[in-house]
Amino acid sequence: MTRMANLAPARALWCVAIALVLTACNAQVKEFSAVPRHICAGERVELQWSVVGSASVTVTPPNAELPDGPVESARHATIAPTTKTLVALHVTRLLGQPTTSNQEIEVATPSGKPEVLVASMADVNAGAGCGGGKVWATVHAERFAADVKVATVAAHLGDGRIYEVEHSGLHATVAPGAMAIAFAGTAIAGDWVLTVPLSGGQTCATIPHNLVVDVVTQCMRQRNQ
Repeated sequence: MTRMANLAPARALWCVAIALVLTACNAQVKEFSAVPRHICAGERVELQWSVVGSASVTVTPPNAELPDGPVESARHATIAPTTKTLVALHVTRLLGQPTTSNQEIEVATPSGKPEVLVASMADVNAGAGCGGGKVWATVHAERFAADVKVATVAAHLGDGRIYEVEHSGLHATVAPGAMAIAFAGTAIAGDWVLTVPLSGGQTCATIPHNLVVDVVTQCMRQRNQ
């Protein structure tokens, strides 16, 4: 009985050691990016990845420029989707757990849904503030291709507030139920500063912390293309 009791800690350590080895063998995605991720149809997107293990990709819908199947563990590829596309990177490794990472590429269309830009006063990177009877915050619109331009800007559906909007050096007042065209033709990428007044007994503590506008986009090629 004593001998069995003495063996128990050793077995426990052995099991821990095996578990650590198996964990170390798990497949890993070190990097996987798609830039830009919001494009106009046919615009080129650069995919880049680096993994620990054996990699393969699945593209939905299929894309001839990046066929489904095994790929190198560190590589970049370029595709030009014409519709919304999901690229899944699958990684396996001997004795370890497999893993999958996804990149979804949005393709702007004339009938597509508006881009919803949200500035949160709780975001430390939003440059948010409150004072003088108003609140403000900045949306950092990223990963949009240069060809994705603004058509109209409107307050988010159901939001009855009046917005003061600044973008690309331009300014517009966006009232409920109206669409502003002041930013038409500018790239959606970049910083958007959204400002709304305090009203109805609101204070800096009680006003909703999210400022939201809807941007309808359009695709416009650069002149030098």
